[in-house]
Amino acid sequence: MKPTRPTSSSHRILIAGAGIGGLVTALSLLHRGIDCDVYEQAPELREVGAGLWISANGARVLFDLGLKDELERAAIAASERAIRLWNSGEKWPLYEAGASAASHKPYVLLRAHLLRMLQDAVQRLKPGAIHLNARCAGFTEADGKVTLKLEDGSEAVGTALIGADGIHSRIREQAFGQVESRYTNALAWRGLVPVDRLAPHQARHAVYTWVGPSAHVTVYPVRWQDTALLTFSAQVEHSEWQLESWSVKGDPADCLRDFAGWHPDIIEMITHVDTLHKWGIFVREPLPRWSKGRVTLLGDACHSMVPYLGQGVNMAIEDACVLSRYLEANADPVRAFELYQNERKERAETTARRAADMQGIFHNAALASRETAGDYILSQWGPAQNAARYNWIYDYDATSVKLRSGGGLVGAEA
Repeated sequence: MKPTRPTSSSHRILIAGAGIGGLVTALSLLHRGIDCDVYEQAPELREVGAGLWISANGARVLFDLGLKDELERAAIAASERAIRLWNSGEKWPLYEAGASAASHKPYVLLRAHLLRMLQDAVQRLKPGAIHLNARCAGFTEADGKVTLKLEDGSEAVGTALIGADGIHSRIREQAFGQVESRYTNALAWRGLVPVDRLAPHQARHAVYTWVGPSAHVTVYPVRWQDTALLTFSAQVEHSEWQLESWSVKGDPADCLRDFAGWHPDIIEMITHVDTLHKWGIFVREPLPRWSKGRVTLLGDACHSMVPYLGQGVNMAIEDACVLSRYLEANADPVRAFELYQNERKERAETTARRAADMQGIFHNAALASRETAGDYILSQWGPAQNAARYNWIYDYDATSVKLRSGGGLVGAEA
């Protein structure tokens, strides 16, 4: 897709939230000649301490937006992806370089790299489109316009509003009321480990998911400037957690207790990790609808999901692409939002359900002993199982999926 500047479109879209979903939405709209502005509560877009992966379904959208070369420069191409047993370290490959399942290979990079890439691309097309220190307080809709109200008393007026403001979305709360979160009896640990602190064999460009009876850990390489790092992303079953947060600092001693008896590689990572964060893993029940008049939702604001399939970011990227295509094809944003919801709701919610199901697959009593672990892993991650679990996710192409022209709202009366 060739980049354009806002031209003759009658839309002026307001986007609440400059996370990955909000920025991909802005970039997708600007590429289609649709004017937009992004309003972000943070004073700056900066997050070094988290890795992510972009799977094939998300990468297609970024490639379509002209970011292929930048993504490939920022990311590390993993040569191997494998399941590993929590205590022995034994490996069962999901794919290796050149295998027929190579399309499952993710791009692994720091969230900060992707945010910077998207921010720069948006600013190239529309300087000043991203407004920082702009905390959303609510909105009003009247006379074919939406007014976004900010906590500093200022306002922005547009033809439509997209709430890409995450799991604690203010836009969702006003549009649909309070949606209670549910704790999933698991918490997450996240940190980055400088590779030069680890044994040399840990520097391999591989994505490993270590599975055990009540926890699992995903490890993959990233880089920040000239520093090679490993992302340590672990989920552990815990019966209680009070705070729904992404930024609570964790004590490595507590993390070591959670992984007592695990393989020395895991213990070494925890011992040498830079700042650890931990958070309770919460989800919200699916909304009956995502759109209301000239307001719609995107990403975590409307379909929160656990991280066990690595699809939270990728689903938001898909949302952004499909939504921008419907706005390009429809002069009426109300109609565009209805059609977008119809296209995306079932897929996103199915992904969320299947991600939740993975907790009982990653954490299973059969993994407690080597005698039962091997057969169990082969039964869950053999070629047929991998194809059934992943192909329908990775094969979806948001850039070319056929746009709908009719049909009632999913989850609502027609």
